[in-house]
Amino acid sequence: MTRIAQLDDKGAVVAWSPLGGEYADVIALGSKEKGGIGFDDYGGELQLYDFNIANPHGSHEPRLLGSIATATRFGSIAWTPGNAHLHADADDLGLLAGGMLDGTVSLWKPSSLLRNAAASSDPSAAPLATVTPGGGNAGGITALKFNPHEKERYTLACGGTSGEVWVMETGEAGESAVVEVYGPGGEG
Repeated sequence: MTRIAQLDDKGAVVAWSPLGGEYADVIALGSKEKGGIGFDDYGGELQLYDFNIANPHGSHEPRLLGSIATATRFGSIAWTPGNAHLHADADDLGLLAGGMLDGTVSLWKPSSLLRNAAASSDPSAAPLATVTPGGGNAGGITALKFNPHEKERYTLACGGTSGEVWVMETGEAGESAVVEVYGPGGEG
């Protein structure tokens, strides 16, 4: 196995960009350890890096594209495509979902993180929504997966340390995220 690129001192969960073109080599990192992050024991960070591995003549040094501090660390992360793969809509790069160790799931627009690369405290880079599956009894959210089927791409399954699984309908990436949560026994 050949190492192509590397980031040092990053204890993180990762998700590849599902988009092609200029976003094909972008990876979202959600910090899951405090080492090297620079926040207190409970805080974390969401970062987007371009690894530039598709360009055979370019540098393979990862380049930070945008980041935002989070109130808690990540247990999992997932990325679903928006409409940019269907249309020339660079503003709709889908949704990033972060399964957080405090038992919440947060949703971000990657395009907001990219636009606010220099100002990570900008409110437009803040989560679209934060929900607490299981009424706060989920434990840390350790697994997330968006439905891979085109018509259901904004449906998110998540699991926590409590051993339960929830399914969420997150809505289109461009809408205000109204999240409906369905858990064991059909309860939210």
